[in-house]
Amino acid sequence: MKRWSNTASVLALCVVVAAPVWMGACCAVTRGPSAEELAAMEAERQRAIADSIRAVRAEEEARLAAEAEARRMAEEEARLAAEAEARRMAEEEARLAAEAEARHQEMMSLSTIYFDYDSSSVREDQRSAMDENARKLREYQPEDMVVVEGHSDERGTIEYNLALGEQRAQAVKAYLVDAGVAESRIETVSLGEERPAVTGSDESTWAQNRRVELKRK
Repeated sequence: MKRWSNTASVLALCVVVAAPVWMGACCAVTRGPSAEELAAMEAERQRAIADSIRAVRAEEEARLAAEAEARRMAEEEARLAAEAEARRMAEEEARLAAEAEARHQEMMSLSTIYFDYDSSSVREDQRSAMDENARKLREYQPEDMVVVEGHSDERGTIEYNLALGEQRAQAVKAYLVDAGVAESRIETVSLGEERPAVTGSDESTWAQNRRVELKRK
């Protein structure tokens, strides 16, 4: 009986000794973090928020920079395309202008008609040139007047060559009128041997001087 009494006493003593320790532990568990710990936790939370904000800002800045670069590249491409188109249009305008000028010069120019010695008849080999002259006068700037100049080589008298030049000019005028060119547009003049196309005294030279020149005015 005494043995159980001693045992109970020991157990009671242990309870008495352990109780404060257990209660202290319980209080430590239920007490919560200290002020220092709360401050550290708040600082960590603020750092996390700041890091998140910085990340969002960096991502937004990167997005805006990418968009700005894309816009710059698009604007540069558009500028280059506009410059290329402007160059193309300028080149096309220049080409068309050159073509128009070439056509103008070609249509304004009228072929010289050549004659046989001592003849005022339009030669067969000159008829295609005469037909082309008539076409140009009908179709291009039909309001233009045309001067038909008759010429001769140096052989013969001045009076005879003036008369022969006039006959040649009249023959060309009649051809043009028959081809549809208004007679009122045509003037004739004879210069005889006064204005040779080339100088010399051989058949090659004379052949180039027996001519009628057609000039718009």
